[in-house]
Amino acid sequence: MKFKTLIPVLCCIVAVFCLAGVSFAQTLPDNPPVDGQMVRLDAKRLWKMSCLPNLPMQNTEKIAENMRYPSISPDGRRVVMFVKHDDGRNALHEWKKDTREIRELIRHEDVSNFVTWDKSGLLNMRQRSNPFFRNAVQLRYDVEPHKLSLRDKKPITESTFTAYDEDDIIILESKKTKTLQAISDNRADRYYGPVVSPDERFVVFNGLTSGVHLFDIEANAVVYIGSNGTSPAFSPDGRYLIYAQTTDDGNEVTSGDFILVDLDKHSWRVISNPNHEIRLNATLGNHAGSIAYATSDGTSWIATLPLE
Repeated sequence: MKFKTLIPVLCCIVAVFCLAGVSFAQTLPDNPPVDGQMVRLDAKRLWKMSCLPNLPMQNTEKIAENMRYPSISPDGRRVVMFVKHDDGRNALHEWKKDTREIRELIRHEDVSNFVTWDKSGLLNMRQRSNPFFRNAVQLRYDVEPHKLSLRDKKPITESTFTAYDEDDIIILESKKTKTLQAISDNRADRYYGPVVSPDERFVVFNGLTSGVHLFDIEANAVVYIGSNGTSPAFSPDGRYLIYAQTTDDGNEVTSGDFILVDLDKHSWRVISNPNHEIRLNATLGNHAGSIAYATSDGTSWIATLPLE
């Protein structure tokens, strides 16, 4: 075949493949996959979430100004708060219910605001560098009477279950079975900030635009918890989950309320907000009986929740 004759033939072949490609593209679904399509089971059919009446807060007390991300101890008697300094070092401060005093515990470049307490009263903090990636390091501190002492420093992958970000996808790694599982995909949203519950039943994580999602490890299913949700946190016993439901005007947060989810009873309720505060972060004490939270003006508070 002559070269001049070959060119039109090749062009026709290319055109056929292009048309085929266009035809294939048109067969794709118009809408992105829902959460139930992330994994093989649709948890929306497994969980029927019931809405309960609003829950009031009681004994509300302001504990600090210009401090953020308060984290309350399991017994509700101590709160640590995060302060960002201009010198690049972050600090943790502690408020004690017995004395109503605040003291600085530590100031270091490793300090982050990703702090939780374990049942024994020790502080667990994800190191500031890459806190939700696979190479994340967890620092464990003992809060002694006069200082904060480092108990151990280890990779998060040493836990039985580890959840982390991988290119906007949430990966669950099991040390027991030595398996990796993608519990989200990046077609519907970009996901970040995974946290495994203290009892290792669930993984909670955020969608950039879709809100809060919960992975039920035993059921192998994702539960969509709520839109506009941020900053989810488990109670120390793993039964309750709290998160902030916020709205914004494109620049600033304009409203913020807390939603409390009972993971055993599959129910949720709004925590009453009669003063219309913009609430951004919350942590829970044992059995969700106590709560520490921050408002948009940089004030930290504690209160009690009258749960049965």
